Amino acid sequence: MQDSPPQASTSSPRVGYARSRETRARILAAALAEASDVGFHKTSVARIAARAGVAVGNLHYHFGSKAGLLRELMVSLVTDLRSQLQVSIPSDSADFFDHERAGLLAYLEWLRANPAYARLADEVRLHDPDLYQRALEGWVDQFVLRVRSAIDGGFIRQMSDHEIRANGYFFLGTHQYLDRLMEADPYPGDAAIADAYLGLVRNGLGRSPDPTD
Repeated sequence: MQDSPPQASTSSPRVGYARSRETRARILAAALAEASDVGFHKTSVARIAARAGVAVGNLHYHFGSKAGLLRELMVSLVTDLRSQLQVSIPSDSADFFDHERAGLLAYLEWLRANPAYARLADEVRLHDPDLYQRALEGWVDQFVLRVRSAIDGGFIRQMSDHEIRANGYFFLGTHQYLDRLMEADPYPGDAAIADAYLGLVRNGLGRSPDPTD
């Protein structure tokens, strides 16, 4: 039986809030499942609502529109990914390269658990380029902060701000087709992929050889 659109309730505010959060979560989960099965823009609000077991009015109430739902879905996924990275990367890891390797391993694990993400990101890039660009800039900004800290710590060579930012886009681009690589046969394994990536990072950002050595 489907939920009715939100109405005035005599229940306590806390109960109503919990139900509202549960309904939002169900809709987001249904939208993600639809995105995985047929693609977000090939599905419909009615199909998502039916899959969530709610009335269409609930979807519009919580997200405003299908476009609003797409934005919320991506924000939810990116937030979850950031949380996973924070948990998986040792907080006491001072070495820049160890940090990057741990981050990629955590991303591969998360991507395996969220196979719809790559497809959804492609749809966001096509249908909501502003949202895609904001998310991209956020990741690059974090990369820039890590590189500046690594330069200060002597882990990598000196670079201009323009070069740091360009490298942020380069290395972020290496993540774009990892979902395809994970489907390759044979798949070399997460550790081998992380080591190959780390080789690129070391060659691109590592300290220049000392000519006196």
